[in-house]
Amino acid sequence: MSHTPRTVHTLSPPHCKFFSAFRYCATGSVQLVDGDTVHLSQPTLSRIVTRVTDALANKASIFIKFPFDEASLDRIKEGFYTDRHRITNVVGVVDGSLVQIKSPSINEPAYVCRKGFRAINVRGICTNDLKYTSIVSSWPGSTHDAFIWSNCELNRKLQRGAVTDGFFLGDKAYPLRPWLLTPIRRPETNSELSYNRHHQRARQRIEATIGRWKTIWLCLSKDGGVLTLKPHLCCKVIVATAVLHNICEEHGVPVPPDEPVNDEDAQNLYDDEPLGDEDDRDGQRWRAALIREQF
Repeated sequence: MSHTPRTVHTLSPPHCKFFSAFRYCATGSVQLVDGDTVHLSQPTLSRIVTRVTDALANKASIFIKFPFDEASLDRIKEGFYTDRHRITNVVGVVDGSLVQIKSPSINEPAYVCRKGFRAINVRGICTNDLKYTSIVSSWPGSTHDAFIWSNCELNRKLQRGAVTDGFFLGDKAYPLRPWLLTPIRRPETNSELSYNRHHQRARQRIEATIGRWKTIWLCLSKDGGVLTLKPHLCCKVIVATAVLHNICEEHGVPVPPDEPVNDEDAQNLYDDEPLGDEDDRDGQRWRAALIREQF
């Protein structure tokens, strides 16, 4: 009796590996289904995803980097200073987002976020054109946004004066500093209200960045399920997809039509609940001067 031969995938091994890993990241479908699609076993596909994300994550310093040279910072500032934002000297906006993972076997309580699921808390910084200039994905979901910021290398460089003419914008979860301006908690004047409105509009760029990132790479979104790898591998997938996000933005890859681009876990997690790190006086003076001069 004759048998119909099984279809053989004709892509070369390197192309097949990248296709399989990209499909997993872009669909969020379980690896067994992806493996059936390209005629690979689940263990083989798991190894491929690990290797490809390793390779991409190792390139993060090339594709995701915060520039400290004056010319690059000036371009970022110009991008933010628009009729919509109207705040000068902004060199980035910062926010956190939760990426859901399966329940880890070690230190599981640390990964339970405020919303009750297991996650990695990702800290991102972007420009006005929705590209990441910094991303940190090494902290479990219970970690506060302000703690992640305070313990990142970029913040340490800012404390040492790496950027002398420019500042970031963050929500009320973050401590006010001369290099990180937050909203007025209880605005009283029209100028303070105007500052808060423009501050919020500018911060919408990081929410849009995170939303586009998760919309294209559904493995990061609840719509695609949860990341089923071990936590340290989930962190690499997050960085790898951020690299791919920047490449997509650089080449104008569109978001799929009719897909939402708002990230429900990117905003207002801790807006009214600071970590307890008091705003410093220098930060208050910088913010007051900005409001007085611009609003």
